[in-house]
Amino acid sequence: MNFKYLMILVASTMMVACATSYKPDIDYNPEYDFSTVSTFAVIDPFKADQTQSKPLNRQLSSLDNDRIIKAIAVALRNKGMAEVDAEVADTLVRFQVATKDKTEIRTYNTGVYNCWRCRGIYSYPYPVQEVQVKDYTEGTLIIDMIDPKTQKSVWRSVVSQAVKKNVPVNEKQAKIQELVNAMLVNYKASLIPTS
Repeated sequence: MNFKYLMILVASTMMVACATSYKPDIDYNPEYDFSTVSTFAVIDPFKADQTQSKPLNRQLSSLDNDRIIKAIAVALRNKGMAEVDAEVADTLVRFQVATKDKTEIRTYNTGVYNCWRCRGIYSYPYPVQEVQVKDYTEGTLIIDMIDPKTQKSVWRSVVSQAVKKNVPVNEKQAKIQELVNAMLVNYKASLIPTS
């Protein structure tokens, strides 16, 4: 009987260890009264860039842009907030995506190599090092909560990680939702000033 519980504990620990965990960097204005915030509006950066005659952010497709907008709206509605027009919203949600090409270099000492063809005095072992070079793209998602009166950020969440390629289309929304949920998990609830 105890073995069964031990196996369940081991299996659940392994599943938690394999789960993707995002650790957002969060910053906010401690003087801002978050208890007054109950409505939001997500600002679409594609539309804003087009109306201000700015070049579009080509690092993000319009499909992924729409997925992020949907994920933010779902996460905030799950917190009990209502989505309204930008003119009457208590907070404006603005996001941006940045990418950077990076290179990771790892060096391993793999031991020694002994010449198998050499005999006698010529069979001296010598150290061998293996070098692995990995090129990847790091993506950063930034979500800002903007006070509509001052047009300044009062809360910010940032996550950076390697961008996975060839993600199946049917999994993209779920992965973006998981990321946005992790970024917004501490928004509002823990920030309301206590009297």
